[in-house]
Amino acid sequence: MEQDKINNVVNEFFNSLKSEEDKMLETGLTHNTTVDLLHQATLQLVQDNPTGFEKYIDFFEFACMYLRNDTDELPEVEK
Repeated sequence: MEQDKINNVVNEFFNSLKSEEDKMLETGLTHNTTVDLLHQATLQLVQDNPTGFEKYIDFFEFACMYLRNDTDELPEVEK
């Protein structure tokens, strides 16, 4: 997989989770700071384990089919 494409997808996903309110959470971090931390951790994990990331892509592809009622089976996440 191309790293630029992976970055685009991951960036779009996490940027969509940010909120204008950016409320303080019980953790002491704001909502957007928490999203940013998860975003950076995800990018690092993808870089460190590209094979594992591809397994998650396969899972989400089939999970989307399950959510859309295109299949009755939800696959297990390979570890």
